[in-house]
Parts: sequence; structure tokens; C-alpha cells
Amino acid sequence: MRRPAFLTLYSIFALGYCQFDFSNPYSAEQCASKLACSMNYSKVFDAKISELTYHHNLDLYKLRSFFVEKITPLDRETEILRTNTSTMLQGFGREISNVYTTLSQDRELINNLTRGMYDFGKSLHSEIAIRMDDVHRLVDELRGVQNNLALLQFEVNELKGVNVTGTTTQITKPGQSCTTDNATLAELSELKKNNTFLERVYSFAANSVKRLTSEVAERDKQILALQQKIRALQNQPGVPLASSTCDLPLGLGNSSVIPDSAISASETHVNYVPAGARINSQAGWYTNDKSRSQDWIQVDLAEKKHVTKVATQGAPCCDVRVTNYTVQFSQDGVQWTDYQEQCQKKYFSGNTDQNTIKLQTLEPPIVARFVRINVVDFNRKSSNANNYVGMRFELYGCSVRF
Repeated sequence: MRRPAFLTLYSIFALGYCQFDFSNPYSAEQCASKLACSMNYSKVFDAKISELTYHHNLDLYKLRSFFVEKITPLDRETEILRTNTSTMLQGFGREISNVYTTLSQDRELINNLTRGMYDFGKSLHSEIAIRMDDVHRLVDELRGVQNNLALLQFEVNELKGVNVTGTTTQITKPGQSCTTDNATLAELSELKKNNTFLERVYSFAANSVKRLTSEVAERDKQILALQQKIRALQNQPGVPLASSTCDLPLGLGNSSVIPDSAISASETHVNYVPAGARINSQAGWYTNDKSRSQDWIQVDLAEKKHVTKVATQGAPCCDVRVTNYTVQFSQDGVQWTDYQEQCQKKYFSGNTDQNTIKLQTLEPPIVARFVRINVVDFNRKSSNANNYVGMRFELYGCSVRF
């Protein structure tokens, strides 16, 4: 008969706790049975359960710590993203409101201009009609004068002795009075003068009418072209402003967009290179310990960009942050220009803690390839030790459209 495996195990333990007779095959089993009865299995099971519970709780604690470590930065970044999104939406709302206001003003201006042009054209046509009536009246008067001159010429010829056929000539003798003839000739001369004057008036009026007609035709063309432009503008769909889309990160947070070599600084602490100044970086940029600073950090954007905003953040460690700074920009990285407001260098307020991102709007925006942040003041602690300068930053804007 085959013995169960647990009896064999008990037999082995029995070797150390009881003596048995090898000649009796059941002596080991009896000894093992006595030993098993003397053991307290509940304590063993409780100890095992306690040990398993301890390891289980330890694993749960490690897992909870891991998730907290991973989730906390995500919560912070989510809050920052929510704040930035709210700011952007408010900016979009203001700009859209400004666009609607500007469009309303433009429509009112165009309507006023259209009414003014219509009234001007109407008054101009009325003036031309009046001038044409005057010209026609002058023409009628000239024709009447010409008829009177023809009658007077006929009478003069009769007085001079020329008949209708022109064959008889009357000769005035010397000393004979010619009072009537002289008066007639004087009247004729005066009429000729008047005729010449009226002809000049007629010529001037005709030229004026021609010029006014040409001007009216040209203005009619201009009014028609303007009306077509107005209709085109009214039918054109709204185009968003550049500033509503020129508010995107320019890539400091992404090394594939702006490489580490594009970020440089006046000074750097060992193992804390300028590339650590990317926004939300876990490294940060630091200088050596100092009491005053004229340090700077700059970025090469690789091409000209519209820069509309600057975001700054303290360094990750040791309450290191920039509290006041200025901005410079350059096209070649050699000649630098200070960003100004009302013809004065603009000083920007920096950060009050290490992690909160502070956004500054550039009004007006700048167009540049290189942008530099100059440190004016930084957080200096009461002790002289560990007074480092450091920060993280990002630029916002868009590409330049040629």
C-alpha cells in the first residue's frame, strides 16, 4: 500500500522530534501524527495572512504613490492649460467684438459715402441742366443778334447806295453831311463788338459744358466702381484677424521645433544648460550664485516670426525665479533693439513663485528672428548662499506671411 506524500513529510519532521522503531513500519507515522497534533496551524495561517496583507498594502502604497506622482503634474498642466485657454478665449472674444464694431463702423461709413455720392451726383446733374439752359438761352440770343446784324448790314448797304442787285452806287459829294450814315455805322460797329463778346461767352459756356459733362461722366464711372467695391465688400465672407490666430507657442516646449543649440545664455551653472529653460522643463536654467545680475537668455527662431506674447516660469528648484526683465529682439543676433512702450524701454513683471506661468502681451507685437530676455532683478534670499538666477520661458506668435 502506497503512503500519502504528507505522511512521508511528517515522517521526516518526526525524525527530529521523536524516536521510532525502524522495525515497525507504522512507528514513523505514529510519531508524525503526534507531532502534527502538537502544532498550532492557526498561528501559522495568521502569520502567513499577515505577511501577505503587509506585502499587498505595500504594493498598494507604491502603486498609489506612482499614480500620484504621475497625476499631480498632469493636474498642474491641466490647470495651466485651462487658464491659458480661458485667457485665449477672452482674447478671441475681445478681438471678435472689435471686428464686429469695426465692420459696423465701416458699413455706416460706406452707406454715408454712398448717400453723399448719390446726392453729389444728383446736384451735379441739376447744375449741368441749369448750365445747359443758360447755354441754350445764349445761343437763342446770339441767333437774334445775328439776325439783327444781317438786317442792319442790309440797311447800311442801302444807305451806302448799294441796291439789292448791287449795280447802283451812290457817291457822296465832298462837304455833304453824312450824319445819318455815321450814326448807322457807329451802331453797326457797336453791334459787332457785342456780337464778338457774345461769341466769346458762347464759346466759353460751350467749353465749360463740355468739361463739366466729361467730369460728370468720369465721376459717374468712379461712383459705379465704388458701388461695385461696396457690394463686393458686403458679399465677402468675414476673414479672421491675424492676431486671432497669431497666438500659438513658437516651439520652446518642443525640441523637435527649436533644437537645444538654438537656446543660449550669458552664463550657465554646471549641468543646467540654457536648453533647460524650456517651459515646464524639469531641469531649468540656472547661473552661478551671485548678488547682482546682468544675465540674459535668448532663442533663435530660425526665421522671422511675429511675437505677440512672452510666458515666464520660475526654475524648478530652490525658489529661483526672475522678478523683473526686459525684452530685446534682433534680425541677425548682432544688432539688438529694446522693446519699448510709448518710446520708453518696457520693464516686465516676472514671477512670484516657481511653477505659475506668467503671460505678458506685447502691444504692439514684434517681428524678429532672435528674442532675448534680459534679467533686471531676481529673487534674492536673506542668506548669501544659493542666490542663483534662473527661469523657464516660452514665446507665442505666428509665422510672417510675405
